[in-house]
Amino acid sequence: MVPAARVQSAPPDSRSRRGRRGPPWRALVGGSLFWLVGFFLLPLIYLLAVSFAERSPYGTIQWVLGIGNYVRAFQRLYLEIYWRSFWMAALVTVATAVLAYPVAYTIALVVSARWRSALLLLVIIPFWTSFLIRTYAWMVILRTEGLVNNVLVALHLIHEPLRLLYTPFAVFIGLVYGELPYMILPLYAVLQKLDRSLLEAAADLGAGRWRAFWRVTLPLSVPGLVAGCVLVFIPSIGSFITPDLLGGVKTIMVGNLIQNQFAAVRDQPFGSAVAFALTFVVLALLMASLRSAARLTKEMP
Repeated sequence: MVPAARVQSAPPDSRSRRGRRGPPWRALVGGSLFWLVGFFLLPLIYLLAVSFAERSPYGTIQWVLGIGNYVRAFQRLYLEIYWRSFWMAALVTVATAVLAYPVAYTIALVVSARWRSALLLLVIIPFWTSFLIRTYAWMVILRTEGLVNNVLVALHLIHEPLRLLYTPFAVFIGLVYGELPYMILPLYAVLQKLDRSLLEAAADLGAGRWRAFWRVTLPLSVPGLVAGCVLVFIPSIGSFITPDLLGGVKTIMVGNLIQNQFAAVRDQPFGSAVAFALTFVVLALLMASLRSAARLTKEMP
């Protein structure tokens, strides 16, 4: 017989100890929740509170609450900056969609598996270098004595170098180049999962390539197209590095406005108000675009 003292001092079952601690996934969820609350939600709430404060004459925050910053944020001067940012982001989104769709279609449905891996590598290679370095490279390419002007002059297409740098065109080129992979990858992910038997059935029913594309491939790729548009439009409308380096003073976008308020002017309340106004507008546009995309998907045959 085992003495009662030894029975009482026996270690508890490991399963009972694990049951008291709870399943392991709770620790992971708790850590993620702590990270989101501490490094995302709380700073967001703080910025929201700052947006209702005022800037003191010395550049500090004066906690006199009001809506003056939001009223100022919708003055005509700033509305022009918002409009410039919106149409630039819209043009970049359309251009990347037009350029990315043939590339994603070719990688997913045309080339062999070996070439598919090589082409995907070419799409991902830009992520291996700093975005700032790539933007500086475009400054070298687009400057007065850069590669583009030298080629055009050598081909006798122009007599004098064109002014390409520090223009909206330069900002457009830089944003399209930077955001293009974010449009290609979602489209490729959707097109790769496309059921090839649907295309074969369309061909058996007499549909040509273009008709099969418009009636089968394009409708089924709408989710990837919408995801790519979201991934391109949001960073484009809030970009400040590309407009600052390639656009100069005449192509200020809303990202530059927010950055200047925090870094140069030290008007954090107004910068926070502009940031939240931009956030609300972008969220409204995204909700409208997602609803339109869902409706379009249902209406497509």
